[in-house]
Amino acid sequence: MATKKSPKTGKGAPRFYVTKTIGEVRGKIEDRVNEYNEKFIKKPVESSREFLSDLKADPVKTIDDLIDDGKEAIEKEKKARIKAFRKSIDGKKQAVRKKMDKLNAEAKKVYAGINSDAKLLVKDAKEMGKKQLDRIPMKKAIEKKITKGIDAIPSKLNLPSKDEIDNLVTGIDGVNKKVDAINKGFAKT
Repeated sequence: MATKKSPKTGKGAPRFYVTKTIGEVRGKIEDRVNEYNEKFIKKPVESSREFLSDLKADPVKTIDDLIDDGKEAIEKEKKARIKAFRKSIDGKKQAVRKKMDKLNAEAKKVYAGINSDAKLLVKDAKEMGKKQLDRIPMKKAIEKKITKGIDAIPSKLNLPSKDEIDNLVTGIDGVNKKVDAINKGFAKT
């Protein structure tokens, strides 16, 4: 049967490991108790004694200082809350703006698609309408009668035709050339 040996933590470790460990833990506990005693008992008791001695010496001034400190603390807390609230609001605003921009971009895409679809529908309807008009049997006859009626209007109003105006302009140009030639002949003499 093997005998159980005490664990060693290094060369020259004491033989009584448990005793050493208890001593270390006891030291740590004492340090922790002293720290808590200083932090949570001794300092608050001393500050309470100072407050009470100041209160006995000049109660009005001590209360006024206490009220001023309270007002400062309240104002500081209020500003901190307002700042946190504004920061939260700004974050929400930015998130909402991003979502709105995304929705606007998607809406623009949808409107562009609707616009192109509408153009296609109008184009198709226009082409279909032309095809249907071409199928009407009296269309050509009606077009000819309307054209004849429009062409007859200038002659009924005794207006010159385009050909007559062109002939007149050509004739005037010829007369102008002859007049210029005569004027040059008189200018030389």
